[in-house]
Amino acid sequence: MCGIAGYIGNRNAPEILFDMLRRLEYRGYDSAGIAYLSKGKVVISKGKGRVDEVRRNSKNGDSSIGIAHTRWATHGGPSHENSHPHTDCNFRFTIVHNGIIENYKDLKQELVSEGHRFSSETDTEVIPHLIEKFYSGNFEKAFVESVKKLRGSFAVAAIDPEEPEKILVARKESPLIIGIGKNENFIASDTPAILPETKKIIILDDFDYGIIGKDDVVIKDLQTGDRIKREIQTIDWDIKQAEKEGYEHFMLKEIYEEPDAVKNALKGSNEIREIAKRISKYQKVYFVACGTASYAGMVGKYILERFGISSEAVVASEFRYSTVNAIDNNSVIIAVSQSGETADTIASVKEAKKRGAHIISVVNVVGSSLTRISDGNIYTYSGPEIAVASTKAYIGQLVSVTLIALFIALERGKITGDYVNEILHDLNGIPEKIGHILKNENEIRKIAEKLFKKDIFFYIGRRLNYPTVLEGALKIKEISYVHAEAYPAGEMKHGPLALLEEGVPVIAILPNDDLAEKMESNIQEAKARNATVILVSETGDLKVPPVDPLLSPILYIVPLHLLAYHISVLRGIDPDKPRNLAKSVTVE
Repeated sequence: MCGIAGYIGNRNAPEILFDMLRRLEYRGYDSAGIAYLSKGKVVISKGKGRVDEVRRNSKNGDSSIGIAHTRWATHGGPSHENSHPHTDCNFRFTIVHNGIIENYKDLKQELVSEGHRFSSETDTEVIPHLIEKFYSGNFEKAFVESVKKLRGSFAVAAIDPEEPEKILVARKESPLIIGIGKNENFIASDTPAILPETKKIIILDDFDYGIIGKDDVVIKDLQTGDRIKREIQTIDWDIKQAEKEGYEHFMLKEIYEEPDAVKNALKGSNEIREIAKRISKYQKVYFVACGTASYAGMVGKYILERFGISSEAVVASEFRYSTVNAIDNNSVIIAVSQSGETADTIASVKEAKKRGAHIISVVNVVGSSLTRISDGNIYTYSGPEIAVASTKAYIGQLVSVTLIALFIALERGKITGDYVNEILHDLNGIPEKIGHILKNENEIRKIAEKLFKKDIFFYIGRRLNYPTVLEGALKIKEISYVHAEAYPAGEMKHGPLALLEEGVPVIAILPNDDLAEKMESNIQEAKARNATVILVSETGDLKVPPVDPLLSPILYIVPLHLLAYHISVLRGIDPDKPRNLAKSVTVE
């Protein structure tokens, strides 16, 4: 869940590396650091804090090769000692690492017994010491032997002042890409880091390792040493998509890009229809995902059930240890992930595939790990999402799962082609309706001003909008640090009502559907306890335009995203970089 960067070429490496880290900071921001080669030595600048803070306190230097890292702490708290890069006993072999080394304790114990001295609490530090141990005149050989000793997940980059013409890299279950330039090359954990420099990339696969020079890139198999040819791909994202463009925060910019997220996801309609034809024969349908993406999966489940098709939505961290035991070759897994690198989702898919399941992924990042192990891919085309809290990518996921559920129902004869065309027509009108909500941002901010000092929130909804309130509650927890609970509205009387008292905010979703009267009764239950009810409806406190109830999750979440954003800002919190969280969860 950390960010890795690297550069080799003819320009000033420290400046380029810090710029790359700034664009990767959404992956981790409790500490940062760079290492570069200068006059035959390694120079390291690192420390606790955000990238800009470390940059201000860094050593100036002239170098054309270096590696860098922005950290989200796993082993060892945020500190100067625990921040990357890390070196060996002689301050020679220097590395950065993303992932978790599961056998680091055994490796560390062995290395300490051999006289190696450690200065951090990290699992990462065993890697440079292993390189030191195995080194006998060949940097690449020592690097490969060291990486083979690691169990767990890793993306690693290493430099050696004795061989200043190369950066060595390797990956297993952690993302790593190579940016191809002219007389220069880059490495990064994610594409936004390199967008201003190049759009040509190589995506490394598991058990790849590479030797990166300024004029060439060699990829080899970590297990056999054989050279591998990997395709050079072209990124279709524009650098403006990964910049704020005048918005105060990335999160606000990305909320305003939600209409485009709908349009972009709809571009995949034909491909989704073809996928639905292939998978409609499978009797067991499972949506598997983590966090925000899991709520999109729940919406898919509810839509299929609306048409009489049995389906399950299971969070990946539970699926891989329990539900997977019920998977067989009559199962289809629809895995949802913004990054396509979510560790639990990928592990779940791999286990399901072993049992014969057909795998479909709903993903934003083309070429990501999840796409390469799936039998079919549905791309949301949401563009780069920089804020940690997902907004526009969630909208894209909702559109995609709605389409796949509709087309499955059509293939099974549960709905007619005319009905599907009506929904598709309504879907094409959703961007304009989201635009109407965004125009009311000032009204939503006024509501936030009345609520931002509250420390507990309840969100209630029914059926398709139970996932909506789960997502709304998650957003306010993530970026405002308040306690928020989300419940199916009918469950409030089974315990949660005991927590309601005067002034407690209850955010209630009231679409114009067949459950409206029941929802009204639940709202009255909250009002009877003197709770402050904020109604999300066509005529409520947070207004939404009329919409077919089947599509209400796509529309009704928009004011909740804006509400969470403004409460965060009013509480003096940076909504783009909430504490303790990272964008792409690539570790268990």
